[in-house]
Amino acid sequence: MRIRLVAMFIMICLFPYTVYANGLEWDKLDQISDEALQLTKNARLQEAKQLLEYFEQQFSLFREDIHSMDVIYVLTATHEEALKAVSVSSVPMEQRVNQLTQFRLAVDAVQAKHQPLWKEMKFAVMSAFESMKQAMEQEDEQLFQQAFHQFLQRYQLIEPSVKINADREQVQRVSAHISLLEAPAFRQLHATERMKELRQMEEDLQALFADEKKERALPSLWWVMTSIGGMIIMTLTYVGWRKYRGEMERRMVRDKQ
Repeated sequence: MRIRLVAMFIMICLFPYTVYANGLEWDKLDQISDEALQLTKNARLQEAKQLLEYFEQQFSLFREDIHSMDVIYVLTATHEEALKAVSVSSVPMEQRVNQLTQFRLAVDAVQAKHQPLWKEMKFAVMSAFESMKQAMEQEDEQLFQQAFHQFLQRYQLIEPSVKINADREQVQRVSAHISLLEAPAFRQLHATERMKELRQMEEDLQALFADEKKERALPSLWWVMTSIGGMIIMTLTYVGWRKYRGEMERRMVRDKQ
C-alpha cells in the first residue's frame, strides 16, 4: 500500500502537465486547430469554419478548469479572429492563413510547456531582425522600415502564444523594444544609439526563444527525485533494521530456552 502511494506521488510530481492535459482532453482541441489551419491553406473555408465552431463548443465544456484569465483571453481573441478570417469573403488568403496560424500556435502553447511550436518560428523572426540590423548599418531608412514591417508580421504570429507560456518579463522587454522602434522619436536618435538599441533587442529576443524554463525545471526535477529516493532509502533501511532487530531478539529467546 505504501509503495503504491509513493508511486502515485512520484507520478504527480514528475508529470503534472501530462495529467492536466489528459484531464482537459487538450489533444483533441489541438488537433482541431491544426486541421482548421490545413483546411484554410487548401481554401476549404466552409469546413474550416465548421471546425472552428466545433472548437468553441468543445472549449466551453472545460473553460472553467483553466485558471489563467490570460490564457482564456488569448484563446478567445485568436479564435474570434480566426473565425472571422474564414467567414468574411473579402479577407485576403495570406491574412486568413496568418490568423489560423496564430490561433494554432496559441492552442499548442497551452499544453506545450518546454518546446511549443512558436519557438520553431525563431529562424523566421530572427532572419527578419537580421535584415533590420543590416539596413541600420547601411543607414538605409527605407530598407530598415521594410525589414521592420516584415519582422512585425512574423512576430505578431507568435505574440499571443508568447504571452501564454513565455517569461512575462521577457515578453514585456521585447514589447517595449517594438514600441520604441515604432515611435517617431527613434528616428531622431543618433545612429550609434539606434544600433545599441537593436543589439539589446536582439539579446532579449534570443532570451525569449531560449528554453530557459526547461533548464530551470531540471534542477527541481533532480531535487524531487533525490528527495523521494532519499525517503525511500530511509524507509527501507528502517524496515530492514526492525526486521533484523526482531530476528536477533527471537534468537536470544531461543538460546535462553
